[in-house]
Amino acid sequence: MENSKAKRQSLTIPVNFEQPLKEPVPLTAFLFMRDGRLVQQVPVEKDAATFKEAPARGLGDVRVFIAPTPKERAFQVTSVADMERLHAYEPLLDLDDKGKLQVLPVPEYLSKWWCFAFCRVRGSVTKNFVMDGMQQNRPVCNARVHICEVDKIWWLLLRIPDEIILRIPEIVLNPELPIPLPHPIPDPSPVEGTADIFGRFQAKAYPKPTSSVLSATAAATISKSAAIHDEVSAAQPRTSATIREAATNIRGDIKQLLLSGNSAQIREVIAQNFYLFHPFFCWLPWIWPYFYRCDEIITVTTDMNGHFDTSIFYWGCGDHPDLYFWVECFIDGVWTTVYKPPVPCHTYWNFACGSEVTINITDPRVRWGCNTVIEGDIVWIKTIGHGASIAHIQQTDLYSIIQNVSFNRIGLSDVSVPHRGNSVGDFRRPFGSQLYFLLQFGSGLPAGGMSYYRWSYRKTRNADLSIATGPLTILNNELFKSYSFEYYDVLMHKHIDYKSFRLGPVTVGSTNDLFIIPPVSPTQAPVNAVEMSPDWDQNTVSVTFDSSKLDDGLYEFILEIFDGAGNKVTGLPRQLFQTPSYSSFAPSVDAPDDNLILSSTTQADAFHMNVRIDNQKCEADIYKILVDGAETSANCCGFVKYQPGSAVELRLRGYHPHNFADFSFVVQKGTCIDPTQTNATNTSGMVIGSTYNGTVENYHRSIASVYSKSFTPATLLGTCAGDGKAAFAESLGVAVLTTDGNEYLELDASALAAFALEPA
Repeated sequence: MENSKAKRQSLTIPVNFEQPLKEPVPLTAFLFMRDGRLVQQVPVEKDAATFKEAPARGLGDVRVFIAPTPKERAFQVTSVADMERLHAYEPLLDLDDKGKLQVLPVPEYLSKWWCFAFCRVRGSVTKNFVMDGMQQNRPVCNARVHICEVDKIWWLLLRIPDEIILRIPEIVLNPELPIPLPHPIPDPSPVEGTADIFGRFQAKAYPKPTSSVLSATAAATISKSAAIHDEVSAAQPRTSATIREAATNIRGDIKQLLLSGNSAQIREVIAQNFYLFHPFFCWLPWIWPYFYRCDEIITVTTDMNGHFDTSIFYWGCGDHPDLYFWVECFIDGVWTTVYKPPVPCHTYWNFACGSEVTINITDPRVRWGCNTVIEGDIVWIKTIGHGASIAHIQQTDLYSIIQNVSFNRIGLSDVSVPHRGNSVGDFRRPFGSQLYFLLQFGSGLPAGGMSYYRWSYRKTRNADLSIATGPLTILNNELFKSYSFEYYDVLMHKHIDYKSFRLGPVTVGSTNDLFIIPPVSPTQAPVNAVEMSPDWDQNTVSVTFDSSKLDDGLYEFILEIFDGAGNKVTGLPRQLFQTPSYSSFAPSVDAPDDNLILSSTTQADAFHMNVRIDNQKCEADIYKILVDGAETSANCCGFVKYQPGSAVELRLRGYHPHNFADFSFVVQKGTCIDPTQTNATNTSGMVIGSTYNGTVENYHRSIASVYSKSFTPATLLGTCAGDGKAAFAESLGVAVLTTDGNEYLELDASALAAFALEPA
């Protein structure tokens, strides 16, 4: 190791510029060993940088870099790789004939970007939540928004391998049109964020490259693309037509250069016309690491309105930053990425400082929140999960006819579940799996007379809705409520973190299994948070339990209030208990009589609700074809022989033990689309009974949940009747209706089969 003073000497590096800087910029010089170890960093003063203890083994053992002082990001340099991020200049160190150090000046193509600019970045994070069957765009609070700056292409182009450069002509001149969407489609789809490349540009002519190599002197040519690149707008919606448009925008002279086979010329044409190539590159993930790279500048946290607002410094005099955003949310105690689309397709090129950025996320794990404080002594019982409004759970017997079968909707919800849309008022969804009830307490609670709460339940009906008499059971799973707070690290960067407060169960006096009513702020008793700016969601998960441990059926859930001594409080003002508005969710309304255990017309002893629990799985089967009532295929090969007058019967089984499922049966003939055949063979409905076309029975359902229908061979063959034979695929999907209040449960079933008709 170089640890001896005798083996070290001072080293002074002169620093000057090809083109003087327009404004003074603080500079730092970095001295590295050839093995990548950082030896020393010193400020550049009086046009020179002096390393007082440089290794004395020779200039060949060290590397020197000159870069703007990275104080705006509190950037900690630790490696040579960091020099690239700072766009540092590495001078060649050489001695002249007299032993004097020779150092070339900093080239203009680098120094022109060595200045800091100030940019305000503000925006909001939202999500379309389904509340009471309606899409409501609401803010996402306490989310981490990571703001990244995307490197300009002219910083990266020199280092892209020739083998990659030489593949560009084929990509651009022979694109697959339309370029298919990635599967699964990212969030959001790339076509929704691709920069609006073309509408914002005016035609510009640039001289053809005069050099066959992309050297430092060609950097001026590269930087010309900045003039074009700077006009690229922020991300705008695009369609696959963008790719077709991109292909038609490649001029003849550009095509000639692309076809030259000369990697240097191809680099030049990409540098000059990168805006033309971006639409192609955006769709090719393997090419992204070569042409796009971003470094995180800052992380900000959204407020209770989902807003963020910050200022950044970035490189470039008169330039504008290219910004990319990704988002994390605190889910189940872990910071979880919920929005991180592909960088090329979702970069805000030439970001307009001060403009509003709206990030709409769709991740189903993100729950609605960001609630403001509600005033007074109120207990607002909101939802099961985060999506099933209490106001949209049927509380009384309500019979209706579905597919000629009587159906009782008591205890069922009409919650809309992602990918399983439901109509408001169509109460068909039971609840299952892990459940929780969401409440919001008003600012007047807790108080001496109302300090604790407790949920209990009892079974009132079996799965078939016959009367049941179950004991009253207390729900006492341990509960915590988390709160966020701010803190500064050793570099004085502000961060957000979380802690939790235990709500219960606790014993108060002689009463067990009570839960603390949380105060409006974690700074208040009994939490007494001392961290900087503590805050929590006004929603409270008031109880959690595993419903799969309960027998299927109808349950009554009861919410009671207790005082500071642990005594149950009765005769409460009935308006204490609130539920969501049926039509708009918010503001809350007084709970209806069906949800109250009343002690008088103006007072209530408790809140209660009827909830149907069901955790059963679906079943799906497709049976062999019957011809005139008999199976004609003794094996599983699926060839079905028929006579001209035969009756060909299709059979399937779509089943749920308590009928809480929908099914869909599709028959596809070869590669044909034959509307006459599909209208006759395809069917769907609830597994509760036979399906109908108007009042005419379509598929008959037996007591064993087997659906069947007979056809003539001509109906099935349709457009293939001339051949007298055809092949068919049968697809059956049975989708459960059960929800946990957020999404449907994975209790579905499916089946797939095939058969071929041929004359006997």
